[in-house]
Amino acid sequence: MWATVVVWLAGCASAGLPDSHRDAGSASFDAGLDAALSDAASLDAATERDGAAELDAALDDGATLDAFVPPDGFIALDAALPLDAALPVDAAAAVDAAATDAGRDAGAVTPGPGTYLYRRIPVGGMRDTTRVAFHPDGTYAIVLESYDFAIAYDWASDTATRIDLSAAPGNLYLTDIAFDPSGDFAILTGYDHVGTTDTGALLVFDDATYRGGSPAASITRLSETRTGERFMAVTFPPPGDGAAGDGRPVVLSSSGTSSYIARLRELDLVTRTFSGLVEARPTGAGCDDLAFADNEFGGWGIVVVCGSNGADAPYYTQIGGVGEWRPGPAGTLGNASRASSHPGGDYALAIGWSGRRVHRFEAGAWRASGAAPWFTTLSIYDVSFSSDGRRALVVGGASGSPLHAAVLEYRHDLYSMAAITDVSIAGFDAAPYLGDTSTSLHASAFRPGCDGGLIVGGKTSFSGSTGLLIEFTIEGGAACP
Repeated sequence: MWATVVVWLAGCASAGLPDSHRDAGSASFDAGLDAALSDAASLDAATERDGAAELDAALDDGATLDAFVPPDGFIALDAALPLDAALPVDAAAAVDAAATDAGRDAGAVTPGPGTYLYRRIPVGGMRDTTRVAFHPDGTYAIVLESYDFAIAYDWASDTATRIDLSAAPGNLYLTDIAFDPSGDFAILTGYDHVGTTDTGALLVFDDATYRGGSPAASITRLSETRTGERFMAVTFPPPGDGAAGDGRPVVLSSSGTSSYIARLRELDLVTRTFSGLVEARPTGAGCDDLAFADNEFGGWGIVVVCGSNGADAPYYTQIGGVGEWRPGPAGTLGNASRASSHPGGDYALAIGWSGRRVHRFEAGAWRASGAAPWFTTLSIYDVSFSSDGRRALVVGGASGSPLHAAVLEYRHDLYSMAAITDVSIAGFDAAPYLGDTSTSLHASAFRPGCDGGLIVGGKTSFSGSTGLLIEFTIEGGAACP
């Protein structure tokens, strides 16, 4: 059954509060945050890292845990944020329907607001899902469960195949996936957790093997690993960007438990080993995602967002071939979870989940936090652009009565509260979703070439794990055959 929803934000829509927040893998967070928390404050939340590594181990210490939380969960903020806070007046509220990009992708015309239809796709045995990426031709998508399994979803046949990636002992936690623009392969990031040791892991998905009828053999491990690190995210640069300039992707790694180090490494696509850029920086939190975004001279740079056990958002770029790190704005972004580049890399959007704001980085700097669209009654966590750059979806947690799951539509260059549309999934506690306030939407991806795509999420607790795979389509938009 399809559900239809479109709501204009005149103030701030009532929507879901996050129930948990990932700590670079599976983590359990203390939901009892300071009730006086401001939207810009960093959350130095106490964490029980690696709670999802092994359920029994997590329970041995007798800790009281609300949920066994997979990567990309949320931390409960019900007691922490004032839901009746008045929204700031956004000086940029005027909507210019004819706005176009002043950056490198100036041909993208901003669309009108969409009316979204949703359908839950039945997938047997699926656990909490955290990432999704489409093949560039849109024929299928790869979905990552929080650990040990990936899912290949074929669009035309509406069928899904689970692929077992587990390797004893321990668990393989899956953190990100990105397709090479050619579509020949995709790179997956993650880490093995054995005992108390993390080891960064890279995997490759082979398109030809999958299309040849061997999905179980389509994902294999690469030889590159790093003990003591977690490979958290991977992204391919816009054409010609990056230190090497030959299209090799950049992998983000995070290490540490109280003092953290973020590392950026280029992956050589011929040898499939790290080669080229290698940059490291101490950070004030565990880092979760990265995105390309231009500096003030129009050259390439990389935004890193960090929100586990603190807050940070450093930026790496090169000026005249000389590399430099720039610190993030102190405390103003709060805990950041995900980032996404507008195609071409002229700007990036990032989600500050503790402050509930959509932040924007362009021309080498973050926009002022006070001007960032602020959703005081919404839990927001992930952002993802369409391949044509005309839209992005922001997804997050669920709440309200009746229950609804947070989905926001951002339209290119309309960066204001008034222009961002609430298209949340209504009736989220009813069939076919059967969600509750601990259920979250973790990621989304637009299908290339049409106005639709997939949203993934779910819920994990000590009683079990349930995943969600949801199709969305924009009514009256370009059809997704």
